[in-house]
Amino acid sequence: MNHARLSIAAHGSFPGSMLDGAMPNGDDGLLIASGMTDFDRALMTAERDNSEALLLFTPRLEDTYDLLRTSRSSRPAMALIVAVPGPQNGQLAEALKAGADEIVILPAEAAAVATAIHKAMARVSAAAAIRPSDAARSPLVAVLGPKGGTGKTTIATNLAADLAIRGRETLLVDLDLQFGDVGVVLGVEPEHTIYDLATAGGTMDAERLRGFTGRSRDGVNVLLAPVRPDQADAVTAEHITAILDLARTTYDVVVVDTPPAFTSGVIAAVDQADLIVMLGSFDLPGLKNMKVGLETLQMMDVPSSRILPVLNRANTKVGLLVADVTKVLGRAPEVAVPSDRGVPQSVNASRPIICMQPKSGPARSFRTIGDRVAARILTPKEA
Repeated sequence: MNHARLSIAAHGSFPGSMLDGAMPNGDDGLLIASGMTDFDRALMTAERDNSEALLLFTPRLEDTYDLLRTSRSSRPAMALIVAVPGPQNGQLAEALKAGADEIVILPAEAAAVATAIHKAMARVSAAAAIRPSDAARSPLVAVLGPKGGTGKTTIATNLAADLAIRGRETLLVDLDLQFGDVGVVLGVEPEHTIYDLATAGGTMDAERLRGFTGRSRDGVNVLLAPVRPDQADAVTAEHITAILDLARTTYDVVVVDTPPAFTSGVIAAVDQADLIVMLGSFDLPGLKNMKVGLETLQMMDVPSSRILPVLNRANTKVGLLVADVTKVLGRAPEVAVPSDRGVPQSVNASRPIICMQPKSGPARSFRTIGDRVAARILTPKEA
């Protein structure tokens, strides 16, 4: 039987009586490579002994934070497990944020501690697995619109609902980190948000990602924007890249709603996008900003084949013709979505119009967008 190498460090003030019965042994598939009572040398010793996991016995979680952060940064492939007497009065989240993969509340039997160690190693191993090829990753659709109020969230939520109706397990990510409305539009309460996921610490895997998502009544999985604007800065472009990359190996298709700006997070989404829905409204400011958005994508070397131009409120009588749109943009929009009072009604009802009023003009247009998306980035079997 192959045994995983384990280093154990017990804080100098940890009660020795609590170690009895909780210490793993060879029968658990674990080989204790080293043991010590000095946290300062724990990481160095674990690295020297090529340990696959480091188990920390501590009377206070805060005593482990620095060690956890250092280990997570310098040796991310090593699983980190903290064993601490309970209760801990809400400090578990801080330990996870610092980098713990698993936390064991003592007293606990050796078998329970060993199970937590193996679970932590499995998580780390899955996260460290070779990144799948593009062919093995699910498609990602980013919905962009450089001008606010053009209907990006309406497009994104209806597209996600359409893909879910087609039988695809769909994740909708709200990257409007300051003022995202996906939760309101879909009626999903913000029990967890992308801020909570980004700041949770520890190893990010499919199980953890699913634990931070909500689900709409129509079957759309949702990763919501932060509940407060001041939380937005904590969600970095690196976080977004990692989350989207993981989402593409966890769900069948990922849809990303974005703010009206090319933020670092939006650029991270564009870099991963298989298709970009570029949205504009049927007025000169909306068309001007849509043109700027298309030119920006061109400067980012995004090929036109990856862009789906969509014109919203296309039947509004404002003195413009479709020919004017083509002249301004340099290309015709591929899908035109008409104005309809059913759209704000569906928003106020917290349900996509494609589900609430499926025979309406906007719903038909949203299904057309879904058809174009399916034709371009889903395999024939999936489509």
